[in-house]
Amino acid sequence: MDLGLTDRTYIVTGATRGLGFATARELVADGANVVISGRTEESAAAAAASLGARAHGVAADNADADAADRLVAAA
Repeated sequence: MDLGLTDRTYIVTGATRGLGFATARELVADGANVVISGRTEESAAAAAASLGARAHGVAADNADADAADRLVAAA
């Protein structure tokens, strides 16, 4: 099913594993670009690499007031 997500960009927080990762994976499968966050650069980069070229990982703790700005800038 084509949901019309091709080339749109989505920010998915907490996406290095679990439901966040599954959500990012399905967005990428439908042609979307994703910016995913994880608590460490290593976990975010590894998760993004496993999703392919449409994914970009950013280290961000949602408790950090500057995290949202970094995620939006990456998107």
